[in-house]
Amino acid sequence: MKIKLTVFTLTLLLCVNYNVDAQKKQIDKFQAKINDAVKKAYVASVRMWGFDVQQNQRTSAQFSGVVVSADGYILTAAHTIFPGKNYKVFFPDGKECIAIALGRIDNKETPGIPDVGMMKIVDKGIWPFAEMGYSYSLVKNEPCISISYPESLNQSLPTLRLGRIEETKNTYGFIRSSCKMEPGDSGGPLFDYMGRVIGLHSAIDLLEDQNFEIPVDLYRKYWTALNLENNYSSFPEIKDSIGLDPLQKIIQKDNKMKFLNPDFSKISSILNVSYLIESNLKGSIANIGATLFNFQASNGEVRQFLISKNTMIGSDPQVTINGVKKHLNVIAKDQDNDLMLLQTEVKIKGGVNLKPGMGNEQKTEMGRFLYTVKPDGRLIHSILSSSVFSLPKVNSQAYLGAMVAYNSSPVYFSLIKPESPAGKAGIKVGDELVSINGKNLTKASEFAPTILQFWVDDEVNFEWISDGVKKSKIIPLTERTQSIFNHPAEKFEGGKSVRRDGFDQVFAQDAAIKPAECGTPIFDLEGNFCGINIARFSRTATICIPTKVVIDFVVKSLRTE
Repeated sequence: MKIKLTVFTLTLLLCVNYNVDAQKKQIDKFQAKINDAVKKAYVASVRMWGFDVQQNQRTSAQFSGVVVSADGYILTAAHTIFPGKNYKVFFPDGKECIAIALGRIDNKETPGIPDVGMMKIVDKGIWPFAEMGYSYSLVKNEPCISISYPESLNQSLPTLRLGRIEETKNTYGFIRSSCKMEPGDSGGPLFDYMGRVIGLHSAIDLLEDQNFEIPVDLYRKYWTALNLENNYSSFPEIKDSIGLDPLQKIIQKDNKMKFLNPDFSKISSILNVSYLIESNLKGSIANIGATLFNFQASNGEVRQFLISKNTMIGSDPQVTINGVKKHLNVIAKDQDNDLMLLQTEVKIKGGVNLKPGMGNEQKTEMGRFLYTVKPDGRLIHSILSSSVFSLPKVNSQAYLGAMVAYNSSPVYFSLIKPESPAGKAGIKVGDELVSINGKNLTKASEFAPTILQFWVDDEVNFEWISDGVKKSKIIPLTERTQSIFNHPAEKFEGGKSVRRDGFDQVFAQDAAIKPAECGTPIFDLEGNFCGINIARFSRTATICIPTKVVIDFVVKSLRTE
C-alpha cells in the first residue's frame, strides 16, 4: 500500500510540474509575441496637438495618432482635428514635425460616429510607421495592444496597455476592447498581437472594458476621400477596396491555441509577501496593502519589515497574522516617495528577500509581463506600461489658501481665501510675509517654490507683519479641493488614490489596482521583485515605486535609526 501511495504521489507531482512547465512555456511564447508586436508598433505611435506655425505656439489639447506610411500619413479620430489646420507631431524617438489635417467623417445623424480622421506630415522625410491591419478579420478574445498618450500623465513617451477584443463590431460599428483609455488617448492606435493597426481610440463608457475603437477598415474603405481636406457629414461616395487580410487564417488558427490565452493564475510560487495594514486614519478605520521584506544588511544581519503607503496609515497600525492582530512599530517615513517602514513584534514566515544593491541594474522594459500579489494571495496580471519617469507634484500640493502680489518685494499677500488655513490663521490681504519655517522671503517669486516643498498635514511656521505688528503662527496645511468631473474616465471602480503624484522615480503598469490595494508587491514572471504599487493614478495607470528606491529607503532608514 505504501509503495502504491508513493508511486501515486510521484506521478501526481510529475503531472503538476509538467503542467506548470507547459504553462510557463505558453506564457513565455505569448510574451515574445507581444514584445515583437510592441517593437513594430511603438515607433509609429505619436503625440499631437494643434499648432499655430506663424505664432509658434500650441493651440489645443493633446491627442494621439499613428503613422501608417513612410511618407507620413497619420490615422486619428475625427473629433481631434479639423481639415486644413496644422498640428505638431511628436515621435517617441524625439523627432518633431508638422502635419496638416485632411479629411474627417462625422455623420450629422450620429454625432461622434464613425469618428474617422486622417492627417499628413508636411515636412520632408522618411517617417517611422506601423503596418495597417484588417479589422474584419478580428476574433473575439484576440489579444490587442494600445500605445498612446493619456493627458493626465502628461509624458513625452506613450504608455502601453494590453487587452482583448471584447466585440469585433458593436451596434454603432465600433470595435470594443479591454485596453483602457482616457482623455489624451483619443485617436491613439489599437494594434493586434502582430503589431498591425486594427483600430483607433474613440470613446469610453463607465466600465473599464468599455473602450470603443474606430475600425481600421473604414480608413481603407475611404482612403481616397480622406486624402482631401474635407469635413464629411455623411459617408463619402468614393470608396476603395478594403482588400484581403493575408494573415486571416493564421489569426483564426492562433486564437485557438493556448499560447494566446495562457493561464496567469498559477504563475507564482511566492507566498506570504502581501499583507493588509489596519490603522485609525483621521477618525476612521483605514486599510492599505503592505509588502513583507527580509532585508540582509551588508554586515549579514537580517531584519524583517513591512513597507506600505505612508499617507494611508494613521495611528495604531496593526497587521493580522494567522487570525491574530499584531501591533506594528513605525521605524521611518519617506514623504517624497510616500513610503512607511514598519516592524512587526513577531517573526513572520515568508517575505521578499532584499539586500543592498538590488535593483541597481533593474531594467524597466515596456511590454514586460508583471503580476501583483494581493493580501488574499490572489494574483493580478499586468503589463509594464512605461519606462521610469517623474511625476511633478500637482494634485498633491498642500493648500494654504493665499496668493502674493506679483513681483512684490517685500512680499505682500494679494488674496486670502476666508475658510482656508491662511484665512483661519488671521492673515489678511496687504499683510507682509516675512518667513516660512524660518526661511526669510524677500521677493514674490520665492513664495510658490517654498510652499511646493510641503505636503498635506504639514505644520508650517509663518511669520508676517499685519498693521505694523509682527505675528507668528504654526499653520497646518490641508488638501486642495479637487475639481469634480462628470467624464466616464473619472468614474472607474475604486477611484484614484488621494496622493498620486510628486514622485521622482516611478513606472506605470496597466493593472486595475484599487487605492486600498496599494503598498502591494510587483514581480516579473521569473519571480524577481520589481517594486511596490504606490498609487492608482488614473483609469489607465497604476503608479509603482521601483526596487532601487525601496532599497535606498530601507538602507537610509537603518542608517539613521
